[in-house]
Amino acid sequence: MIGSNEEYVSLQEFGLSEYESKVYTTLLKYGRMKVKDIALKSGVPRTKAYGVVKSLSEKGLVEFSGKDPLYCMPIAPEEVLSKRLEEEKKRFRKMVLAYKKLEELKKETILPTDFEEKKYTVYSMKTFQNRLKEILENTSKSFYACLNWWGLNVLSENIEKLNALSKGASVKIIVGLYNDDRIIERFDSTIDVRVTGKSVGVNIMLFDEKTTVLLEESGKITEINDVEVCRLAKEIIIEKFYKKSLTWRKAYQIIQLGGEDIITLYSGEERVYEAFVQAVAETVFDEEKIYQIGEKFVENLTMMLQIDLFNKGFEVQQPIISALISENLGKDSIVRFDPLTRLYVLETPMASKGLPATVWLFALAGAAKRNEMSFKILQNTSIQAEGKHIIQAKIEKKPLT
Repeated sequence: MIGSNEEYVSLQEFGLSEYESKVYTTLLKYGRMKVKDIALKSGVPRTKAYGVVKSLSEKGLVEFSGKDPLYCMPIAPEEVLSKRLEEEKKRFRKMVLAYKKLEELKKETILPTDFEEKKYTVYSMKTFQNRLKEILENTSKSFYACLNWWGLNVLSENIEKLNALSKGASVKIIVGLYNDDRIIERFDSTIDVRVTGKSVGVNIMLFDEKTTVLLEESGKITEINDVEVCRLAKEIIIEKFYKKSLTWRKAYQIIQLGGEDIITLYSGEERVYEAFVQAVAETVFDEEKIYQIGEKFVENLTMMLQIDLFNKGFEVQQPIISALISENLGKDSIVRFDPLTRLYVLETPMASKGLPATVWLFALAGAAKRNEMSFKILQNTSIQAEGKHIIQAKIEKKPLT
């Protein structure tokens, strides 16, 4: 089996994980294969194989053919990796040239007797491992990290220190979907390990919310000792990924059942909600149902988000909701309301079934209902040839009965 250490070629220097190296090496050796056969020959777990070939495809190293079954074919290394190699050679030559210039400057420069204390330090990978141990030993309150497979491997050498730290500090680690489960299984249960379906393109560690470490796969590692930088990194990166992640065990359970795409959906909840809204909009035609959904939606917004808008009169609500409809459906949508004829016109630059897919159209109907007004749809037309959808509705006070 090519998955053994003797036979597969590690391509970590080219930015490939162990699994990606095994799969790519297998494809180069055996040629066109189905995913299940790749898993068998490479030693990569079958539950991981599809995600790995998908990742290799995104990196331009694998292409697909057929549908049922799906076949994978390797792109020749000289077509992809040779370009990366030439780029690294050029980068190295530039580094040598820059180093020589720095040496010349050093000879010419008179160092000042006093200087501002520097807030950052740059390490090589070799020197950083010792520094990482030192930082962890001095960390007492919190450790947060967002890592891809490479960053997780760097951290793995200090798992025992992290496990000990987690007994008295908050330790949260967010990883991408494609990682080495064997490393994650070594973390203590007190460590909050999360998996995000989104691609993690950054490797960052935060210590006691005052020290930030940025890790580049090129081997350059920067330590920044600045509380404000740490705060921003936590808000912009850590919290962003954490909110759209699953616990590792839950994610692993889903992956074992063949549901990797579900984790990706979970991390992109906005698209999930869009799909649901579109499904509702395309299937609800009954005006009474539109009233019911809209009225309940408005009620929930008012209670859950403490929004006062829907307690005001309809003449105040209508232009605000219309602006939200226009924003939701795109800049080319047209919304008009004539207060004399009470005719409401909505035109969107997309043909669709049912109603245009925006929750705010339901909110408008709900707001009308709460103000004892009718929202009667006069026209609901999708013009496929022109790629647009037109809604005309009459919004007026309900007659006394």
